[in-house]
Amino acid sequence: MSRTLMMLAGAALLGTALTTGAQAEVIIRLAPVHTDAMVENYNPYNYSGPQAYVQDFAYEPLWIYNVWHPDNDFPGLATSFDIAPDLMSVTYHLREGEKWSDGEPFTADDVVFTYNYAKAHRDYPVGFDFYDEAQQSGILTGVEKIDDHTVKFLLQHPDSLAHLNIGSIFPLPEHIWKDVPDPKNFANPNLVGTGPFTQVRDFSRNSFKLCRNPNYRENATNTIDCIEYPQLSDNLQVIAAITNGDLDWATDGITDPDITYTPKSPDNHYWLPADAGTNLQLNTTKAPFNNLEFRKAMSMAIDRETLLDIATFGLTSPAKYPIGEGMFYKDWIDDAALEPYAYLLNYDPDAAKKVLDDAGFVDKDGDGWRDNPDGTPIAFKMAVPSGWDDWVNTLQTISENLADIGVNAKMETPEEGAWFENIPTGNFDVYIMWTNLSSTPWFTYHSMFNPRTMTPGTLNEQSMHQMRIPEIEADLDAISGTADVAVQKAKVTEIMTKVAENLPVITLFSNPAWYEYSTRNFTGWPDADNPWARPNNPAGVHERVKVLLSLKPKAAQ
Repeated sequence: MSRTLMMLAGAALLGTALTTGAQAEVIIRLAPVHTDAMVENYNPYNYSGPQAYVQDFAYEPLWIYNVWHPDNDFPGLATSFDIAPDLMSVTYHLREGEKWSDGEPFTADDVVFTYNYAKAHRDYPVGFDFYDEAQQSGILTGVEKIDDHTVKFLLQHPDSLAHLNIGSIFPLPEHIWKDVPDPKNFANPNLVGTGPFTQVRDFSRNSFKLCRNPNYRENATNTIDCIEYPQLSDNLQVIAAITNGDLDWATDGITDPDITYTPKSPDNHYWLPADAGTNLQLNTTKAPFNNLEFRKAMSMAIDRETLLDIATFGLTSPAKYPIGEGMFYKDWIDDAALEPYAYLLNYDPDAAKKVLDDAGFVDKDGDGWRDNPDGTPIAFKMAVPSGWDDWVNTLQTISENLADIGVNAKMETPEEGAWFENIPTGNFDVYIMWTNLSSTPWFTYHSMFNPRTMTPGTLNEQSMHQMRIPEIEADLDAISGTADVAVQKAKVTEIMTKVAENLPVITLFSNPAWYEYSTRNFTGWPDADNPWARPNNPAGVHERVKVLLSLKPKAAQ
């Protein structure tokens, strides 16, 4: 690590020198994903890492949802959208005069192509929620080009929230991708996008730069020339780099920031507002996770106070109910309906033991560990990427908690890329996982219970538990089928109650929006006094491009 940091320090000094000249390049350094070596892959839908570099920055969605401030969304490749009065279609009005980075025009044809291409390549995770007649689920039935700058998406039934799925899609350039027969394994070496940064430079195993798109519409106001992505393997390296001034923006778990980080420089800052929930995703297709009593006991055996205060350094926030989410949607939570399930989040190993005993999970072979009721041994693994220190600590604590009630559960720590790549397979026992946030809990639960994403081989990280709950699916349809907020809130309560009753996932806590930033080179960062957008930069936080473009380089001293 010391050699890596020395290299980064040299790069930082070089970058600082460059920004002092008349024709200086302004370079911002961030590490939105961990990797052991850079790979020349710029596929925006390769979720093993490449997407973190190019989504938002090189590829733009139709619409950027401002999750914290839903009344202040940001137009993307669309300037506006209309939901039909009968809720049966969504029409997007696209930017006129927009160009891809190679100079070709961006039009409705590219959006229509992306829809049809994704439908023809179902294993390529573009994310459209296509209607599935066999399962009687999904929403999108077609797309129509109205004119060069207008496109209409057709829905299978009335849906007021279908735009949340459609708007977040990153259109692909038809003239590039129409000749790609296997998009899932395409490295996309010649990156062509519409975003502010599309030109790959100075690639090596240790870093690369993503520099200005010459055709970006806002080049006149964009003050940053390049994003530099250094190769950093884990939390420790990222935090060490930003502590020493070798990164400008980080999004990693940090220990004792007021001791280890901010005192090192007046330019070192952090802000950790409560953010997405953290769950255990259980593979409910296999024993013992297919047994509700086991899932109840597992939840009751977890010492969440230790997780909050020690494992996650006192920087996480407690969840109140076992609803698969923390308190982000507190205005949607019905305490009276959910209070009967609060006990499932209370640390009570004696009660957990009794639940297991009564359900037949006892030590049948005398080896000191509980077995399944049929006598087969219980021994499972809980996976977290190496270097994710807060979650590594979390699973280590949970492993010890489960051992205390006689359950043999071990932690495994694969490399981050391998952890992501294994998600679709279905070949796992337990994963620790975040939740997807939006302006409404419908999106979070739709992500968690979408049956189209529960097929091994194409599993989604939110629904990898693979438990279909028809009542929840019906409630989700009812929510999206109306614009009446009172009805939506009543149905959300039903969904939260069903999650608490069935425990497809085990609720742990809410993570903070990990956010460390340096004012050494840039000003204008969001903070607690100006929380205009989510401030962290992992893939999936689409507001991150707006944060980056709002920054201004410090004047040369």
